[in-house]
Amino acid sequence: MDNHDGVFPVPNSTLPYWRSELHEIDSIRTTDKLPKECDVVIIGAGLSGVSTAYHLLDDNPSPPSVVLLEAREICSGATGRNGGHVTRSWGTVGLVSKKYGPEMMKELSLFVIDQIYAMKATVDKEKLECDALLTRYMEAYLVQSEADQAKQVFDEQLAAGSEYVEDVNYIKSNVVEEISGIKGAKAGITLTSLQLWPYKFVTELLARLLERTSINVQTHTPATSIETSEDGSSIVTTPRGSIRAKKVVFATNGYTVGIAPKYAKKIVPWKITCSHISTPTDSPRPPPHLNHTYGLNFADGSRDYLIPRPDGGVICGGAKSTYVDDRKSWENNWDDSTLLAPARAHFETAMQDNFRGWESSGAAVDYIWTGIIGHTADGFPHCGKVPGQGNHFILAGYNGGGMALIFLTAKGIAKMIRNDTPFEESGIPRFFKTTEERLLQDAFPA
Repeated sequence: MDNHDGVFPVPNSTLPYWRSELHEIDSIRTTDKLPKECDVVIIGAGLSGVSTAYHLLDDNPSPPSVVLLEAREICSGATGRNGGHVTRSWGTVGLVSKKYGPEMMKELSLFVIDQIYAMKATVDKEKLECDALLTRYMEAYLVQSEADQAKQVFDEQLAAGSEYVEDVNYIKSNVVEEISGIKGAKAGITLTSLQLWPYKFVTELLARLLERTSINVQTHTPATSIETSEDGSSIVTTPRGSIRAKKVVFATNGYTVGIAPKYAKKIVPWKITCSHISTPTDSPRPPPHLNHTYGLNFADGSRDYLIPRPDGGVICGGAKSTYVDDRKSWENNWDDSTLLAPARAHFETAMQDNFRGWESSGAAVDYIWTGIIGHTADGFPHCGKVPGQGNHFILAGYNGGGMALIFLTAKGIAKMIRNDTPFEESGIPRFFKTTEERLLQDAFPA
């Protein structure tokens, strides 16, 4: 799939577990016809788009008129297909420190910590029923060399008095398997995380906006092109007509290039996969309860993540080692209507292979799906004003880690729109800023 003109959400996408209980606003159209004009058009109704709308309209005595366009249903893209997990990967912390230095690592780490508590506070404030739970995340290492590297990063930051390691615990090899339940674990890092039902977070948050604001939401209405007028406004074209907007927000993640060709080869769609694993409800010997959420780092360099659900099920994503060699199946691929078939066998035995006491659990996959993430050259999202387009804003390209970055990034974008706040004062990490310099970097070879 290499025709950038066609990078749009496809119909008949695979069914994720998170969309097994649909909200009444799933396919909402606030009005039968599109508004002719508005102050702000937001393209994309996942976590990025809905969070931007929330921060624009919440507690705003002079709210702008906002139209939210969605090509499919509410939260049918990456947010509705991820692991439902907000945390820092310790591996990412180490890579950022090594490549960009301790100050950048500190900025990113504190931003993620703030994200966790900001999302939980919003759940409480808005009374969102989305299974939100503050918990501990366990990054487990099954290879001694990687365990040693994780310990080195931990020791360095501890010695430096870094405030963001106050919440971090290093679990030694002699106790990590007993604490985590992970077979063959060599070491572990634990830290605070938030798990939730991402589809319910997004749909319930949007439902609150629909109850108390004049936001206009239009599902099954893809934005297909944008033209800028001489007065600085934009004409956003859809199959159902056009809207004139003073400002446009691209909350389009892996599909960005379809509507913003400036980002061709800069935000590249990658297809990834996830599953839901359940156990028999009548089992005489149910498997042990899992006390953490997990990241498993395997000997072949691949990584899985696992999030236990309150009902005993487990969300398991990753399995990249099973399909990585077939690059056409995932790189520059935006078709989430088909599966990455080799991953199923991996997920079917993930619990039995990796967790003590699960060998005879009967755990099996009951949902498996694919989703599209946005990959960037430097591993950071593109956020802020689109270069050369002063009234266009973007927050996209999260490299699969958007849950830990989006909510407060959206708050910063909303500040820029509401108050004309400069990017540098928006609260968004400075290295997320989309610039002409970053747009010179291709995210994959031509």
